[in-house]
Amino acid sequence: MDILDKLVDLAQLTGSVDVQCLLGGQWSVRHETLQREGLVHIVTSGSGYLCIDGETSPRPVSTGDIVFFPRGLGHLLSHDGKYGESLQPDIRQNGAFTVKQCGNGQDMSLFCARFRYDTHADLMNGLPETVFLNIAHPSLQYVVSMLQLESEKPLAGTASVVNALSSVLLVLILRAYLEQDKDVELSGVLKGWQDKRLRHLIQKVIDKPEDEWNVDKMVAAANMSRAQLMRRFKSQVGLSPHAFVNHIRLQKGALLLKKTPDSVLSVALSVGFQSETHFGKAFKRQYHVSPGQYRKEGGQK
Repeated sequence: MDILDKLVDLAQLTGSVDVQCLLGGQWSVRHETLQREGLVHIVTSGSGYLCIDGETSPRPVSTGDIVFFPRGLGHLLSHDGKYGESLQPDIRQNGAFTVKQCGNGQDMSLFCARFRYDTHADLMNGLPETVFLNIAHPSLQYVVSMLQLESEKPLAGTASVVNALSSVLLVLILRAYLEQDKDVELSGVLKGWQDKRLRHLIQKVIDKPEDEWNVDKMVAAANMSRAQLMRRFKSQVGLSPHAFVNHIRLQKGALLLKKTPDSVLSVALSVGFQSETHFGKAFKRQYHVSPGQYRKEGGQK
């Protein structure tokens, strides 16, 4: 698996793209900031305005635009770009889709997707607050066309198709954004991975965090001096090489705690820690709960 596959896995993503909004007249819809949840709007027809918390000017959005909020930043969608009272939509069910009708007529229609993820998911935390794309990207066109087909009338197995499309949609959005090169704004592990001198090392650590990653081994893998490695890691990833290895080990540990019945000791050893005690202390520093609590609460903390 490449780094995107690995980061999707470590993020523990769950999602759905089963809401369709039909907006008309003098409409205004507010979305409050979400915790550990990303939100995607896909404009399939019409136009309107997007007012993002912290920005002074509204952004026009129209047919074909995709707006992704990796960390669920609060925002308002409206017909005129002005802050007004948010209307309560009429809600009905259409097969696997929840249809939210707001106002009269249909000036803009969109699909909405939500994604929940682990607190320390580098995949989501390394992205900017808002990602803007367009359906013009060929792979995204196919997914949106399938969503439109499934929403037109209830078909056998629609819920299964829509659930599968949510995962595909998120990966394609991330792929399209990372392929832009020029205006890509990244931080943390994603930013480090974009650095050609660090990419190989970061990929190898994420592939096998349980390996013995001492400084000499990392220096050899990156083909740079010890001082260069330390400096570059800190500036690009925001962590020391050692802290990065532990960061990935703990994410893999969290995934195993949630997905397997293995004992805490077994998980600790399988991700590269030498003892359950060492793993437990490091885990609690990062996740603010013990491994046992994290497993019991399903990773909700």
